[in-house]
Amino acid sequence: MSSPTGMARWRALPANVRTAVRMVRSSGKREYTLLMVTAIGSGLALLVLMVSGRELIQRLSSGHPPGSVWSLVPLLALIGVATAAIGISSAVDTEVRWILAHLVERRATAGIVKTATAVPLAELESPEFQDHLQRSLRQSIHQPWEITQAISQLAVALAGGVAISVVLATVQPLLIPAVLLVGVPLALVATRNGRALYDAVRAVTTLNRERQYLQGVLTGRDEAKEIRAFDAADHLRARYDDRYGQELAALRDVSRLRARRSLAAGVGATIIMVGVLAALIVLTIRGRVTLADAAVGAVAVQQLSMRLRGVNTAVGSIQEASLFLEDYGDFLARGERQEAERIEDAIADQPSCAVEMRDAWFTYPGAESPSLRGVDLAVERGHVVALVGANGSGKTTIAKLVCGLYEPQRGQVAWEAGAKPRIGVIFQDFMRYEFTARDNITLGDTKRVTDDDHLAASAKAAGVDDFLTALPRAYDTWLSPSFEGGTDLSVGQWQRMAMARALFREAPVLVLDEPTAALDPAAERDMIAATKRMFADKAVLVISHRFANVVDADRIHVLDEGRVIESGSHEELIALGGRYAEMYRLQVSLFGIDTHD
Repeated sequence: MSSPTGMARWRALPANVRTAVRMVRSSGKREYTLLMVTAIGSGLALLVLMVSGRELIQRLSSGHPPGSVWSLVPLLALIGVATAAIGISSAVDTEVRWILAHLVERRATAGIVKTATAVPLAELESPEFQDHLQRSLRQSIHQPWEITQAISQLAVALAGGVAISVVLATVQPLLIPAVLLVGVPLALVATRNGRALYDAVRAVTTLNRERQYLQGVLTGRDEAKEIRAFDAADHLRARYDDRYGQELAALRDVSRLRARRSLAAGVGATIIMVGVLAALIVLTIRGRVTLADAAVGAVAVQQLSMRLRGVNTAVGSIQEASLFLEDYGDFLARGERQEAERIEDAIADQPSCAVEMRDAWFTYPGAESPSLRGVDLAVERGHVVALVGANGSGKTTIAKLVCGLYEPQRGQVAWEAGAKPRIGVIFQDFMRYEFTARDNITLGDTKRVTDDDHLAASAKAAGVDDFLTALPRAYDTWLSPSFEGGTDLSVGQWQRMAMARALFREAPVLVLDEPTAALDPAAERDMIAATKRMFADKAVLVISHRFANVVDADRIHVLDEGRVIESGSHEELIALGGRYAEMYRLQVSLFGIDTHD
């Protein structure tokens, strides 16, 4: 984001204030309304207090006889009520701001989460996006409070400033523009300080992201085993402290700069205020202002100066927050822009099969060479298509394109319905959700979370029903020892849970990326057999290093460096005597068994 000039920032101020107000108001209309009511009430109470105080001083300075002291009671009561109203407004304002800040934070974070789940996977994996995401998440915690504080402070300061100006105008109208000069140095510094802080926070984003990751590694349950086994804790803590130190050093530098500027502005504002008070004293000495008016005027000058400081602090906070709001808005626009740009290529002839890949090319962000180079394949309903090849040959990339997680830079992926169908998938790096067993499975299709019969059928087909029903709370047991009554599973059991999740989706297309890597051969055969029964009329794409999973496939594609170099059935590929036959014979020799029944 380029740095706008000071004048441009001031021209943008009304729009920034409107943006901040809309954000706060839309987050909590009731709380926002109450905030404005307390601000206006506080201003009116201050006006009553100053007018009543002035009247009291005038009566006392005119030699009011003590015998009529009871005539002052209404004024004293008015002063008491106004003072109490200011105190009550302040107390209510503090509590409402606290709640409203949380409401604004929820709204801001919800927008970030929505965008992060909407952008394509390729963008989500880019370092620049991760920096932008981390910066937005970090500021969504702090800026909502700052914005809410600023809006409240601005409302109170303006309401009070108007009230004081009304009183000061009756003393000497020319004092008002003189006092307003107090805000000039404060406003200039507030704008520059806001930009300095934004630039500093932006500069340390990558450092902050690395530190946050190190913090998770040092405190995570899954990482604890290796860190302790390798005695790596001291090294990682030192690295964590170093990154934190660099981050704080950068922020400390900008803090010193901001403090020097604020000090200079404060001195300038104080000099102006003292000058105004001196002018008031001169006017009093010359008899142009009465002593009672001078006393009230002095208080008014001091109070108006305080309100101006409050206005400038609030405006500075809004200016500062607006930079983060613009950055936040740019982040949300990424998701909206991606949706707008996701225009599917026109397909003259829809494929007759469930899914077809046509001359697909794909390169990962930051990679120098393509992961896929002109791949063609088709998966028909009722058929199993297998992908085999060395690590890095492009198998998982094809799976991600078929699932719609990536879009090819050239070529296309087409589905028989013209749009991506429901797809069930299990990746080799499947998730282990720290939820209940029921949640772990029903996440496969959140529209059917109450379908217990289908839940049980999916669990049985994946071979997890026996050990899940034996748990203390069966399917409602937390699969994490971090929760009360929770338990952990073995790697093989977790892989079965992932399979159950894919089966629960009951999709027309099933993608299995190394679905049985953690299972023993017998369990592997059982799961493959159950999958074939449940998906007999579906399109199944299987990726596996184990030939027991692919020899019965209707068609097998052999990949090498992102290209399909061989295709055919198991028998055809063995007869061809190429790469597949070589890999097959190698696996047979290593395991000492023929993988083909």
